[in-house]
Amino acid sequence: MVSAVSSSSQATQISSSSASSNASQEAALEKQIQAKEEEAKTVEDQVQAAKLQQQIAALKAKLAALKAAQQEQSAPSDAVARQAEFDGDTKTTSNEFWM
Repeated sequence: MVSAVSSSSQATQISSSSASSNASQEAALEKQIQAKEEEAKTVEDQVQAAKLQQQIAALKAKLAALKAAQQEQSAPSDAVARQAEFDGDTKTTSNEFWM
């Protein structure tokens, strides 16, 4: 039971530190996307504009992957809580009043 509680708190700590790191990465990617889109608007050369559009698409793909990874990282903490319930840990909030 103790290991389930410590595993749960470690998962929460890792998740929260990853979330702040991911948030700063997301903000940086969104800023890069905006800068490239503005640059693409001012470019007169069609070839250069096409290259910028490719860069924009690549940045958007990175941003989507980062957001997907962030959503997947929130799932392990839920899994730890469910495992703790299954193991009979009475410290979880979902079965606190169950006994």
